Amino acid sequence: METAEGRRDLTIMHPLPRVNEIETDVDRLEGAAYFRQAANGVPVRMALLSLLAKSG
Repeated sequence: METAEGRRDLTIMHPLPRVNEIETDVDRLEGAAYFRQAANGVPVRMALLSLLAKSG
């Protein structure tokens, strides 16, 4: 990850929870998107569940 610190075009995604796959030092990188990814997944899942509940 030392070589990735200066790169602005790098995006690191992970489905979480992380279990020793990603070091916590990676969290400070600008391209670490896994917390945003997890947060955005909540309303998407809510919308999908709502659509499924209405169609049944």
